[in-house]
Formats: sequence, structure tokens, C-alpha cells
Amino acid sequence: MSCKVLNFRAFLIVALFVTAIVLCVYCYAYNAVAGIVLGVLLIVVCCALATLFIFRFIYNKSRLVVAISFSLATVLCIIAFAVGATVADKWASGQQFNRYCSVSGRVCDVDTQTGQYRLFLDDLVLNGQSADGILRIDVAVSDQNIADIVHCGDTLQFGAKINVISLARKDGKISGNAYRTDVRYTASVKSDDIVVQNVGNPRPLEKFSLDLRSHLSENMGEKYGNIAFSMLTGDKHGLGTGIFDYFSAAGLGHIMAVSGLHIGFLVLLLNFILCKVRKKIRFPIIAVVLLLYAVLADFSPSVVRAVIMAYISGIGVLIGGRRDLLSSLLCAYSFILAIKPFYLFEAGFLLSFGALFGIAVFSGTIRRFTDKHRVPKRIGNAVGGSLSVSVGILPMQVYFFQKVQVLACFVNIIVLPYISIVFISIICLLPISAIPHCGSVLLASKYLLMPLDYIAKAIAHLPYTVIGLKSSAALFLCYPLMFIAGEHVMLDKSKTAVSWYSLAVCLMIIIICAL
Repeated sequence: MSCKVLNFRAFLIVALFVTAIVLCVYCYAYNAVAGIVLGVLLIVVCCALATLFIFRFIYNKSRLVVAISFSLATVLCIIAFAVGATVADKWASGQQFNRYCSVSGRVCDVDTQTGQYRLFLDDLVLNGQSADGILRIDVAVSDQNIADIVHCGDTLQFGAKINVISLARKDGKISGNAYRTDVRYTASVKSDDIVVQNVGNPRPLEKFSLDLRSHLSENMGEKYGNIAFSMLTGDKHGLGTGIFDYFSAAGLGHIMAVSGLHIGFLVLLLNFILCKVRKKIRFPIIAVVLLLYAVLADFSPSVVRAVIMAYISGIGVLIGGRRDLLSSLLCAYSFILAIKPFYLFEAGFLLSFGALFGIAVFSGTIRRFTDKHRVPKRIGNAVGGSLSVSVGILPMQVYFFQKVQVLACFVNIIVLPYISIVFISIICLLPISAIPHCGSVLLASKYLLMPLDYIAKAIAHLPYTVIGLKSSAALFLCYPLMFIAGEHVMLDKSKTAVSWYSLAVCLMIIIICAL
């Protein structure tokens, strides 16, 4: 019996309407009246289309899936606009603190990656008023080591000039990274001016993360322990200066941002361990583990996307359906933006979806090409996956970072299988290392990490590893062209020609934006 796949066009309808409503929310952040007018018009249109197709279905003139698509799009658009408008208003209200303030707050994180101390405070009280969001303070440590007296969970008090981060910046861009981390304020403080008001205890999740980092560092050394911790959680705050930079330059920075790669490794490992367990029991177990892992990774956009897609895939297997990457990708995209609308302007979110978009659109074509030329299947799959990801994220890399990692595609083809071994070794050895006097087993993961570290450092020092390029938002015009040239749209007889034309237009757009 063949398995039917729900046509991706149903999810494409939802994704397009959700994207449109997020752009209305963007407009609202700059001009509330214009944003409300556009948002209401779009929701009315979507609702009218949903009503029309529901009536057409009743009279057997259209398929139910179309009616459901527009109905779901209406619901998600309403949620996204309400959430986005509320968030924009709350961020705008923080402007009242854009001055010198007396500050009280609880330390929720410490960052030493930049070579200086950055403390992150939540539970903020500014000038006697409760304030939403997180305050990041840069601490001068020339006179004393603040790390010796301040710890996660402590309540600090000081006075400082507060700089408020605007969600909607004057240059027309959204502060996507600040939105994701909820860092709404910054300040610079001398260590002598900080008073530890209360010595507190970290919250359970904070304590678990601190203990995990400490356990890895004690048994693998500070450098490799922090690299392993970053691979597991995506938290790069403990990395020494420059480590993430050379991993990123080598095209391997993605291993320190929890994403579909990590979720894929975890799912494979869990399926292997639970291979004798029935699917109906195995799926709930895997679902709970993935949810706990998302909590550990602080619900980063990439891990939430990967978890949602894993859930969709698992449900599809349970009900006997065939998995469809593009459908699950568009579904995850729509639901995440409905809850976190401004993620549309955050680099990590877009890179995560861009990578999967490239795989969904191009990997099948590349794989058939390699099969036709009798390339071994494993090599063909590796080349197809890595090349598809590189194409999918290229415009976003240029737009957000103004640079391209030239060797990233080739490095990942060669190194990715080894990365999976390193990651799985850390996951498997961690429970064993928790047994008293067994922490030394993590040395095996350390020695596996060392060659990866040397490879990344060596590649980063090669000439022309990173090329700088200027950019503009016009780069995003490449994505509709990629989709048109992909296997989901074009007929076989015209795919080659249109693919080459689309590639030429994409390159032209990138070149024009770089001038």
C-alpha cells in the first residue's frame, strides 16, 4: 500500500500568510496605525478565503485540505499579530529607562568568551520599577576578579547609565539577536561599584548547566570541556577568546549551535538503543528526551525547529505516512513564527531554515546526478547534503555576516562523519562519567575533539578561507528563484535550463549587492 504525502502547497499557503503577517508586525513596530491597518486587511482576506473554500468543500467543489490550510493560516496570523504587537509595545516601554538608573537584578549567566566579563541580569528593578527583559553589563576587571565574588543566582546592586536596545532600529532593521536572547538593556560598570546584595542559588536548570560545564571541564580540561559543553547546549559563553572564531572561519561553527545536526544524532542514537521497543512506545520516549534537550538548549530557534520536525516525522511514521521534508519544514516555520514573530529577522533562525530549505530543494537532484555518474552512494549523499546546505545558507551568510566561508562545503563533506562520532561519544560517555571515580572516561572524547580542533585551526589560517562581501536585503530574492529551480516545481524537460537561468540570476543579484 502506497503512503500518501500531504501536498506541500497546503503548508506553503500557511507559511506565506504567516510571513506576510510578520511583515505587518514589522510595520507596526515602526508605525502602529499602518501596521494595524495592513494586519487587519491581511487577516480579513485570509478569513474570507477560508470561508469561501469551506463553503466550496461543503458543496464538493474543492478539497478539504485547501479549506484547512486557509483556516489554519487565519488562526496563526491572528496569533502572530497579537503576539508581535504586544512584544513591540513592551520593548518600546523600556525606553523610559534610557538614562542613569539604580539597578538591582539577579545574575542568570556569565560570559567570558570575549576576554572580559559580561554578566546577564534578570528579575530587574530599575529606579524602583520592575522591568522586563535582561540587562547585560560589561564589567571592568582591572582592579579585581569579579568572577571570584559574583556567581549565578546572586543579586547585585549598582548605579549605571542604562542603554536601551531598540527592537526596531533606526536603520530599519530588527535587533534579532537581542530579541532571541531577550537582552533589552546594556551598561558598563566598574567592579568596585558592584554590591552583592544577596548571595543566592542558581535555579534548577542553571545549576544543571553549571554542574555539566564544570564536570566536562574537570575531566576534559577547560578548553575541550567548554567546546564539548558548547556542542551539547549551544552555549558559547565559556569558550576562550578566538575558539569560536576559527571554528566559524573553517565552516564548522554550526557544531556549537544546537541544531538539526545534533537532534539527528540524538534521534539516531535513541533509535539504536530502543530498536527492540515497539514504535508506539519508542516515539513518546524519544519525544520526551527531545523536549528535555530543547529545554537544556534554552529553546534556541534551530533546536525548536529540529524538534518540531522530528515530532512531525515521528507522527508520520506512527500513522503510516511517508515523511516529506518540505512539508514539515514549512509547518515548523509557520508555528514558530506564530509564537515568535520577530525570529524572521534573526540570523540563527533563518540560517537553520535556509539549510533545510537547500536540502529539500536541491539534494534530490544532486543525488540523482551522482547516482547517474556512478558515484558511491555514501559519497553522493554527503556531497549532495553539504552542497545543498551551502547553497541554501549562502545569501543569508552574506547578508548577516558580510562574509563567505569558501571551504565550508568541502570541509563538512570530509569532517561531518567524524563530528558525529565525537558528538555521540560525548553523549554516551557522559552517563558513565557521572559514576564516582569514572570521570576519566571522558578523556576519550577529549582526544577525539583534539584533531577536530587542530583541523579547524589549520583551515582557518589558510589564505582566502573567508571572503568578505557587502550585501543588501535584495539577496533574499534568490530564494524564490531557488524554489522555482528546485525539484518541487520544474518539469524534467525544462528543469536544467531554468535551473541554470535561476543560478545565473542568483549570482547576478549577489554580485550587484556586493558592489
